[in-house]
Amino acid sequence: MALSQKEIEDLINSVIKKSETDMKPQIAKPRLRVYDFRRPDKFSKDHLRGAQLLFDNFSRQLTSYFSALFRMAIHVGVNSVDQITYQEFAKGLANPCCVGVVTWGDLPSNMLVSLGMKVALPMLDRLCGGGGNPPGISRSLTEIELAMSKRVAQSMVDIFRDTLRECRIDAKDLLVSSMEVNPLFVQQALPPNDMVLSVSVGIRFGSQSGTVEFCLPYTLLEPVLPALSASRWFSRGGNVEEDKGREETVSEALEDIEVPLSCRLGGTVLAVQDLLSLEPGDTIDLSAPKDGYAIIYVFGKPKFLAKVGRIGTRLAARIVAVAENGEEDPIL
Repeated sequence: MALSQKEIEDLINSVIKKSETDMKPQIAKPRLRVYDFRRPDKFSKDHLRGAQLLFDNFSRQLTSYFSALFRMAIHVGVNSVDQITYQEFAKGLANPCCVGVVTWGDLPSNMLVSLGMKVALPMLDRLCGGGGNPPGISRSLTEIELAMSKRVAQSMVDIFRDTLRECRIDAKDLLVSSMEVNPLFVQQALPPNDMVLSVSVGIRFGSQSGTVEFCLPYTLLEPVLPALSASRWFSRGGNVEEDKGREETVSEALEDIEVPLSCRLGGTVLAVQDLLSLEPGDTIDLSAPKDGYAIIYVFGKPKFLAKVGRIGTRLAARIVAVAENGEEDPIL
């Protein structure tokens, strides 16, 4: 059946319109996601992974330290690493609590270390000579127990400081300034909407289990955030420039260390009978040639050959060569 002229024109127009539609650029629709302005994300996923690795290392060191301190098997492991508001962290504190306020040099914010009472009281009981058993009732800490818990918290902070140094973060001024037992006092430490890194570390202490909570404000970590990235952990061994700088630092520190140095002219072997009969005025043959070399020892090891002489009224030795391997006193 033949098409009319009008049908042919309509068919051509429909093909042209379809071609024009296909040639129009496809504009991608914007991807939207929910954003809470009251609790903005301050820590990236890479920072959270880096913090996980940091506290995994810290937990291993703390396990060894606590096991030796309390003389019993203790396991420490990371439960969670999250970013939350400080208000959420403070609401999670029990009453009574055991919270250490930690200062970090001149930085504007403080770090908090919260010892769960389920493990704090058994730990203190163990330190006082007990079996590490929990009390029958929940109670606050006495002044003596508070002082002891401050020492425990400081030891944990010292281990955390050493862990930070492995990331090349200077944390030499970490100090537990005070201990708080009332959560109301702790709530005033930071603005409620400030974002913090909350790390929960689980502790299994004998038959007891509890947690230690770390609260690290963003304002405290902001200067060191680049060092907390997970990629930094995996690449820290291959940075030639940093390794060279570390070697220079170690070399500079070694320059002021004093080492024992001695100069030996020679030696001989005596029978015990001859040794016991020695008197002032006796002469001992050192079995060394008159024009031979003395040996300079460093840390008891032969390092240099020297000529013996005088400088004024004092004996002196002038180094003439480096001692080769095995160039020791044959008597010795």
